Amino acid sequence: MAVSKNTRRSASNTNEPFQSFFQNSQVSEERERAWHEAVRHAGTGTPPLRFPVYEHLYSLNVYAQKMVDLLKEVSSRFGLNREVSLYHQSLIQYVRAASSRELLDSMSEIEHTEAWLFQSQRHVEEKKLYDPDDVYFHVREREVERINQGLPPRIEFLDEKLSIRNRTAKATKPDESS
Repeated sequence: MAVSKNTRRSASNTNEPFQSFFQNSQVSEERERAWHEAVRHAGTGTPPLRFPVYEHLYSLNVYAQKMVDLLKEVSSRFGLNREVSLYHQSLIQYVRAASSRELLDSMSEIEHTEAWLFQSQRHVEEKKLYDPDDVYFHVREREVERINQGLPPRIEFLDEKLSIRNRTAKATKPDESS
């Protein structure tokens, strides 16, 4: 029995091309769900961010540092045990670092998926803009470069042969009339 990968309704703000990329890919459904969950919050926060989770991570780090600084100040002002204060500071820094690592690990997968999605989208857009006949212009330019470098041409263009024939024919016609 065939099962569709697209069994869920997409979020209203999900980019339609991304849906087709997911449907036609080997990306795990878990990774797809994680990406949808992260994107669900895109554009929220002040200022609106792609992934406001980074703003929260920044706040977590700032406030953890403020707690450490406050512990140092309280310890020095009120003569609290320095060793106990250092222990509490290290606990705060451990929680901050572990939380940051966990969050960044999960966002790494999402960012990897984002990179794949936008690369796929870029490829589709480039394909729309690409004119298959442009390859002939590139080949002609490359042949001119080769000739300018003193290398022999690899290709002869028919239109150049015709233009050479026409030039030689025009050059011989005036001579024939005299």
